[in-house]
Amino acid sequence: MAHQAERRSNAAMWWQALRGLRTERWGEFLAGWLFIGPAVLLYGVFNAYPIVRGLMIAFSDYRYLIPNHTPFNGFDNWAEMAADAVFWSSLGRSWWFTLIFFVMNVVVAFIAAVLISQVASQREAGAYRVIAYLPVILPFAVAVLVWRQMLSREFGYIAYAMHELFGAGSPDFLRNAAWTVPVMAIVDAWKVMGTNVLLLLVGLYNINHELYEVAAIDGAGWWRRLWYITVPLLRPTFTIIFVLAAGVLGTAEVSLVLWGTDEAGPQGAGRLVGRYSYEVAFLLGDLRWGYAAAINLTIGLMSMLVSAVIFRALRSGRI
Repeated sequence: MAHQAERRSNAAMWWQALRGLRTERWGEFLAGWLFIGPAVLLYGVFNAYPIVRGLMIAFSDYRYLIPNHTPFNGFDNWAEMAADAVFWSSLGRSWWFTLIFFVMNVVVAFIAAVLISQVASQREAGAYRVIAYLPVILPFAVAVLVWRQMLSREFGYIAYAMHELFGAGSPDFLRNAAWTVPVMAIVDAWKVMGTNVLLLLVGLYNINHELYEVAAIDGAGWWRRLWYITVPLLRPTFTIIFVLAAGVLGTAEVSLVLWGTDEAGPQGAGRLVGRYSYEVAFLLGDLRWGYAAAINLTIGLMSMLVSAVIFRALRSGRI
């Protein structure tokens, strides 16, 4: 009964606010639209229209190189997708890529944020924050190409360091298919990890230190304080990080920059599902935009489902 009364109260408040709009003068109403009009127009042209257009194309056999060829085919694209071996193999690699990306983005970023938060000197901590965020401001292509040079077996710093420090040869990261997906995930996670480090630091700095002092008096060690105080209080931040990272399932940029458009890594191991949809739309045959849009719509729905599951689990206290 209390929930029903609260809903009726909220509905009454919304209705009162809606009726209040009628009393506004036309000049104030017009001024408001003049302020938000440019943003609404830009959003409609560059966000809303492409989404609607993509949904329409996904249910057709639209082929860019065939003029006026946009026959509606219903769910035929998904029927073809179910029998497309390349799609399923690329989707499997994308899930493996996403799993590694999640681990790097959360575990490594959390460790870095905790270590930075323990630095007592404000100037030193600020320097570490800048260093952690530097990869984010690098152009994506530059960051990936730098990693490509570092991973080179002949001239890369990593191969040289392994030889000098351990006297062992370096794995061929760029030509061994087993390393292709982990390398792409690590590079992509390194590029965006700085944002998550800063988000976690904001949460860490806002935790009341009296909680740690009380726990220490009760005999809780550093690890127990970290697990039972820090991690639960950072749940909202983890929710944001997880939801934002769910969209990486359809990524294609790191594969395209690292391997180019002529190949998809050794034995095609760099062909993620986002890259495959790019190849279908812009490189293969009649440039089947309809089939590519259906693939992207499917990946988008999967990402939304993952985000919803993560949000619900973390919000309810279950991880």
